[in-house]
Amino acid sequence: MEYSHIAPQFRSVMELSDLERIKFMEEARWVDYPAGNKLLDLLNGLLLKPPRPRMPNVLVVGASNSGKTTVIHRFKKLCGAPYISDDGVSVRPVVYAEIHKPDERELYNAILDNFWAPHNPAAPLAKLRHQAIHLIREARTRMLIIDEIHTVNNGSPTKKADVMNELKMLANILQIPLVLVGTRVALQLLRLDPQYSSRFEVLSLPNWEVNPDFQRFLKSFESVLPLKKPSKLFSPDLATLIHAISEGITGNVEYLLQECAKEAIQTGSELIDRRLLEKNQWMRPTNGSRERIL
Repeated sequence: MEYSHIAPQFRSVMELSDLERIKFMEEARWVDYPAGNKLLDLLNGLLLKPPRPRMPNVLVVGASNSGKTTVIHRFKKLCGAPYISDDGVSVRPVVYAEIHKPDERELYNAILDNFWAPHNPAAPLAKLRHQAIHLIREARTRMLIIDEIHTVNNGSPTKKADVMNELKMLANILQIPLVLVGTRVALQLLRLDPQYSSRFEVLSLPNWEVNPDFQRFLKSFESVLPLKKPSKLFSPDLATLIHAISEGITGNVEYLLQECAKEAIQTGSELIDRRLLEKNQWMRPTNGSRERIL
């Protein structure tokens, strides 16, 4: 069987066992889509900016599970992979760190953890800051990405301002672009001080609408699902149902289709149809969570 609905580079997967096909499906895999590709292009343009006293910075926002972090990791893989320079320096073009509470030490500990650098998490802030800045400069880093920035909003007004001022200072000292990533709650941080809003351009990763772009995304996504029969997820009927269940959020679409494909393999139906999608409407987010009745 030719499996013309599967991307050519993945057709050999169709000869694997059911368990192996499910394992393949659960591996991280990039699927092109317009908003994601546009964000990749914008970040790449930012990375190529020559140093200057006030570098452009961006805040990337979107709904929870909208694919923000997936795009960031794709960018790191394509443009930020470490390498050894001609003069023997271990270069890290992009440094990525996640923070989970509104605290300056959390910021620097996350950066130092990314370098696998020995450090004392409880050390004085000045020492952590000095060590992080030294490593970033030594690695000739050209972009600093801070993910989950919306968690800073959990702090008091003073703690929020402290973290944002620390980030502003880092951008000034290092003269590299700063990319903050978070949910739309993070927009509140830019309203704390006019200086913050003037320093950051906001890039929004939107939810899908039921349109040709969404249908093309579903067709591309179907081409990496190792099902033996074509599902035609891009058809208007199925596309509308998938959008309703997922609320147009990229991560929810992926989770829904992977779970349905897994069941299709296990039951032997080998395709995702309306019945299977309707059966899995429990995946529709409710107050940010999913509940499966067992």
